[in-house]
Amino acid sequence: MSSPASSADVPARGARSLVATPVRWAAGTVLLSTGVVLAWEATLAIVHSAHSEWSSVGLFVLSAVPLGLLVLVILRAEEARLSSELRTARTGSPVLRAMAAQRRDRAPLVARLFATKLGVAAVLLADGDAATARLQLHGASPLAQGGRLDQLRAIVDADLDRATGTSAGLLRSTQQLRDLVSIGNREADLYRIHVLVKAVLEGGATEAALELAQGLAVSSDPEERLYATWLRAWFDLDTVASDLTWPPMEEGELRLASLVARAHGAQSLVAELEGRLATIARTAREE
Repeated sequence: MSSPASSADVPARGARSLVATPVRWAAGTVLLSTGVVLAWEATLAIVHSAHSEWSSVGLFVLSAVPLGLLVLVILRAEEARLSSELRTARTGSPVLRAMAAQRRDRAPLVARLFATKLGVAAVLLADGDAATARLQLHGASPLAQGGRLDQLRAIVDADLDRATGTSAGLLRSTQQLRDLVSIGNREADLYRIHVLVKAVLEGGATEAALELAQGLAVSSDPEERLYATWLRAWFDLDTVASDLTWPPMEEGELRLASLVARAHGAQSLVAELEGRLATIARTAREE
């Protein structure tokens, strides 16, 4: 089984957009411009006014310019919102997760044509609300499907499997996430690693934890190393695989790992991490 790609393997991982893609921008512009033309022709038909086909073509072209700019603004805003929601699902407190879910309900009508519910579903899963998360994934706009969004949806679906808490669901989630390739978007790829690590922690598979932690522990990305810290502390991998050379777990990394674990309500993991911190403090006093 392959390990998740680290930031060292994919240098430009954060460069690829999930929502604001050229294809989606062109499709949205054509859709809105066509809607303007159809509305104009319907108005002329009601008032029985004659018009030529050239006037419709001209109206389409003229409306495409401002509507194209509008679509671009909406897509970029949706891209930023989705990235924020994925980040909140990984590291946000319960209060921040609740705020993220509420903001989505207040999106403008036009923006909802391009809105993906994948981010809010990830937030709800982080809160343990699998039923509402599943509902969020139904009825997505056609303009918010396809491309890298379908790859992200596969990660959210794996998170849903993880949330069942059954051994079969955890095994299926772990396998699906291991088989997925890097999307090329930092927030989405970190969310995949986040869900994979949670599935391994909940499944209790030491062998899978060891394989996963080896790659994450030497990553240049501090968030990936945070997940390695979770695995090393929970499975005591430094002892289990004492023949391997592990980088030292620094106090700062342990404190951050404990803070994020606490935000997810993983109190047993927090206790393990704080135990490591206590050992570091005791060693420092003895020296």
